[in-house]
Amino acid sequence: MQEKENDDLQVYELGYHLLGSISENDLGGEMTKIHDLLARHGGEIISEGAPEMRNLAYEISKRVETKYTTFSKAYFGWIKFEINRPAIISFEKDIKMNSNILRYIIMKTVKENTIYIPKISQPRREVDLGEQSLVSGMPEKVVHAPASEEEIDKSIDELVIS
Repeated sequence: MQEKENDDLQVYELGYHLLGSISENDLGGEMTKIHDLLARHGGEIISEGAPEMRNLAYEISKRVETKYTTFSKAYFGWIKFEINRPAIISFEKDIKMNSNILRYIIMKTVKENTIYIPKISQPRREVDLGEQSLVSGMPEKVVHAPASEEEIDKSIDELVIS
């Protein structure tokens, strides 16, 4: 019977924007509401990212109480969780009813950590005209000559024909 229950489990990720009008003091309460909702539907949290204020790519209007309000900023957060497949439908209905969520998306994912963390690279060093060359130790001479239209057309033709 235990194997049957595990077969029905699926990993999902909820990405959400909370209204930008929520105070930072109330963010914890909003996260708790989402956690409680998930627990009520039998979900188990795998990992999450706390909501952070972000500028939106475009303004979004939402009806708040009796009037429409336009938001250009919102708190973005995410939760990766495991839940029974049939329960995700009722969980989504309840998320949709939360009036403090501006927008959300639920997607299937995998349990493993898939967050890309770029390596820290050394900043590039600008080379001045008088600075020593890294290869020969001699001062570099950089010549910037404007290209003629014929040279540009020839280069384009070579790239297109190749």
